Amino acid sequence: MKEEIEVLKRLAEKALKELDEAYKRIPDVNNGKAYLWRGKERVRLMLKILNDMEV
Repeated sequence: MKEEIEVLKRLAEKALKELDEAYKRIPDVNNGKAYLWRGKERVRLMLKILNDMEV
């Protein structure tokens, strides 16, 4: 179980980094930044939950 949580943490950290990069590059049109921002917040929440789940 601990290995699965570690893998999920790494995947969430990578996703958050990629969303941050995309957020910086996307123009401020068509609500694109809003969608990315919400995605970042969801991944950040998942990462917080995973970090709090220390097994």
